[in-house]
Amino acid sequence: MYVLNQLWRGEISPIERSIRPGSAYHKTIAEISEKMDALQKTLPPEEKEKVEALEDLKSELNLLVEEDLFLYGFRIGARMILDIVGDYEGQFRELAER
Repeated sequence: MYVLNQLWRGEISPIERSIRPGSAYHKTIAEISEKMDALQKTLPPEEKEKVEALEDLKSELNLLVEEDLFLYGFRIGARMILDIVGDYEGQFRELAER
């Protein structure tokens, strides 16, 4: 099946990728979570709410950045394909032209 068919049918979704256990990403998330839990234990309730609001904004920003990077990477990939299938006038003739 073609990738475009899979995209149309919703069978491919970059946002649904899972994190591989033991990866550097997984370890960093675990460390952030531990440190956030330790910080939350030291804060009064009103300060906890402020930290949670800040974390929500950071999560929203991360989603925007990830979306932008996905689109940017997709566009670069499309340009590469256009270069591959497009006209190329190098220094030598192709065998088919002889």
